[in-house]
Amino acid sequence: MGTLIRLEFRKMLFRKRIFILWIGVLFLSFVSIRAFSIEETYADIFSKGYGLVPLMGFMMFMIFSGAYTLEYSSNMAGLIKTTKNGKRKIVLTKSVAAGISASLVNLSIFLTVCLSALIKHKFAGLDLPLKSLWYFGNSGSDATVLQMILIMIITIIMGSFFFAQLGLFISAISKTAAVPFIFGGLIMGLPYVLEGFLKHIGLVKYLAFTPLWGMMSCQLIRYKVPAIVPIILILLYTTGLMLLPKFTLKAFTKE
Repeated sequence: MGTLIRLEFRKMLFRKRIFILWIGVLFLSFVSIRAFSIEETYADIFSKGYGLVPLMGFMMFMIFSGAYTLEYSSNMAGLIKTTKNGKRKIVLTKSVAAGISASLVNLSIFLTVCLSALIKHKFAGLDLPLKSLWYFGNSGSDATVLQMILIMIITIIMGSFFFAQLGLFISAISKTAAVPFIFGGLIMGLPYVLEGFLKHIGLVKYLAFTPLWGMMSCQLIRYKVPAIVPIILILLYTTGLMLLPKFTLKAFTKE
């Protein structure tokens, strides 16, 4: 099982175009942080971290889009389905490998942003309250910068596994890599694109119910969403992580 996961992991993540893009995004993440006052620089952690979401989504769905379509195009799907336990194992290994791959990509981008900001101020001021940063100015939150970073590490991992299962399901029901890339990208990208418009008409808090804001939890603090929202998001993630792999298995093994 471990060998299968490692092989799927390498197949998904260690492709030349993915690797080159990943290095480029990490470089952009590092240089995007400005060396101003400590409050300005630490606000950039969350502002630029959320601003890099389109690149996170682009990379994730490049990883997921070919996960099952490759099996179809190489005629391996039929062979796998004839094995007694192979079809279940292949779905499980792809689920784990995709979740780990997405988590590594997203965490590496966010932590590079954090590292760039923190080394500019020699890791000082991690106990600053979020309400002192312009990005969280209206939240009144007493949570510290360090606490928000730790919370985001957890939610980015949870969100990455959720989007991984979603991407694999779309890939399993598709015959081309374009379909999961487009639909997966829309599910992740629309909340990002619509934020400005919904903010203008006073409806931006409804984006708190999207998986994207659950993953980038700084948005929940920034817009001071009701306490029930994180509970709903946890239920959404839990349901998705339980049901999407079952739907993927059903779609992949369907004759």
